[in-house]
Amino acid sequence: MAITNKEINLDQLSRELGNKGLVCDFNDPKKKLILPAEGVELTESQLSEAIENHVAIDDSAIREAARQEILDRLGLTADEAKLLLG
Repeated sequence: MAITNKEINLDQLSRELGNKGLVCDFNDPKKKLILPAEGVELTESQLSEAIENHVAIDDSAIREAARQEILDRLGLTADEAKLLLG
């Protein structure tokens, strides 16, 4: 079990740990609780080290930037694209 206030991308952290299943409670942003899923072999030191080295990537910001790049190339606004796509 680890408690952190760092920004965490849980999918990314799981991949960084070799696709280990993790469960979390992010209800308190200053005390995010992360622990291995049931049946996952992962020591507290492995989890703590992974969290310490973790630099969260904002997947939604990357997707939004990619969408905006496409819209810019097409010369459309987001509202116009929504209208076209129904």
